[in-house]
Amino acid sequence: MKWLELLNMEYGECVVLGGKDRSILMVDCGSVSQKLREGDTPMDVWTDAIAARYENAMDRFFLLTHYHRDHLSGFQKILESREGYFSRVFLPRSPLDSKERPLLLEFALFAYLFAQPQSDSFQVNTWCVRAFHALEERLGQDRIFTLGAGDSFHFDGEEYEVLWPKTESYLFDPQLETILEEWNVLFSSPFQPECVKRFLDLKEQFLLLYSKCGSAFSISGRALPEKRRAYLEHLNETLSELESLREELNLVPQAHDVREALQNPLNAGAYSNMVNGASVVFHNRRVNGPGEQDILMTGDAPPETLLEIMDQLYDGYFILKAPHHGTASGYSSLFRDMSAAHILISNGEYHAGGAVSQEYIDWEGAVRHCANTGACKWFKASQGCCNRLSYCYDQESGPGLVIKCRAAGNNSGRSPGCAIRVVGPSGERGCLCDL
Repeated sequence: MKWLELLNMEYGECVVLGGKDRSILMVDCGSVSQKLREGDTPMDVWTDAIAARYENAMDRFFLLTHYHRDHLSGFQKILESREGYFSRVFLPRSPLDSKERPLLLEFALFAYLFAQPQSDSFQVNTWCVRAFHALEERLGQDRIFTLGAGDSFHFDGEEYEVLWPKTESYLFDPQLETILEEWNVLFSSPFQPECVKRFLDLKEQFLLLYSKCGSAFSISGRALPEKRRAYLEHLNETLSELESLREELNLVPQAHDVREALQNPLNAGAYSNMVNGASVVFHNRRVNGPGEQDILMTGDAPPETLLEIMDQLYDGYFILKAPHHGTASGYSSLFRDMSAAHILISNGEYHAGGAVSQEYIDWEGAVRHCANTGACKWFKASQGCCNRLSYCYDQESGPGLVIKCRAAGNNSGRSPGCAIRVVGPSGERGCLCDL
């Protein structure tokens, strides 16, 4: 990694790692907003600008940490507008419980088939159902890869280890298990119309085939092209049959109960939290001790996930991506004993997003790189950047207080200092929010 750009996606996330060989790795690209408040820019316009920014890259890789629209929607738009744009796409594996059932995927499939069309509650969260089909259409099967704990991948001469999600014997929220059991019981009576029996058979086929695709397209256990193609064709045929049943299924009495349960905040919340909990977490593999390549990418992983992998984490990183947009709900107590030279915080003015956690603002020895100041309590109170109290070790003149970040607006062909930039419609900037 030669440089890193944190893109302002309002309350959304997009981090781009740049390589010496002019390749890029884009980690997530999405937003929940229609407009970016920076310049009052429509999000569609900004997504097009992002795609154009990296048009000349030698290779463009994309890694999706999890299926939430604030990490996914921009990626979808790039796929739709620029066919073949990405050289390779990494998707998160769907974790299986102790009975080898992909409960997150099963919940998403129910939502995909039964949620009211006028409701956008699950419009993007269920994209996982069609992910393989959409990527095959736009990129071809050879560019699709899946990631789970234990996998590793290469970018710009570095090897990155995937620490999470665990793909087997995954512990799911009991609320999610309960509601899925209730839905399956609803449809299990022997006195059901033929469409219900067909639905149950197809659902089980789809879940099994999806899991097989997850393995067949994985980095570590990648199957031969003929086998991948066969699985994918069967998966797409099964999904097509399920979609053909949608209208008829939504007329059966049980459909009302499913729709009602989907609107229950407890069920929706359990699903959303579990999607966050299954975020892809990865870091570089150290070769010669700590260095400037050390980076921990966390998606929206909650503290519980980080505790699960604590034994695999380093005691410090050059760059730490704050989980869940730097909010208090994503802050892990593990960070108190961990050093970080730079912290990436993707946040904005989205009303339901939550403010930047005070723990990040108070983190000594770290320089913060924030995509937006709208949710920063420090900036609102002081109208100044908390980084002005930070000691930066990456200045060309040597370590010292941050006075002006030279990473912004650099046109010399090389990136001075830490080479971390925040990018928005108004251009590039460094770590100081009040410049």
